[in-house]
Amino acid sequence: MLERLGWRRTESYEQTRARLIAETSAYLTECLQHPELITRIPMIEAGRGRFPPSMTHAFWDTLLED
Repeated sequence: MLERLGWRRTESYEQTRARLIAETSAYLTECLQHPELITRIPMIEAGRGRFPPSMTHAFWDTLLED
């Protein structure tokens, strides 16, 4: 399971942690420099409504195709 998450047997815990922090930092920097590339997460106040089932495909298909 850890290999699926990107953990490499040759990396120590600290190396994995540092790599994940660096990747996250690079992603956030890119998003801040190019906000047009950010995927907006649709929101509905809890208990106020529901998304139609079609919204699941509209949201996830876009993310998973990248």
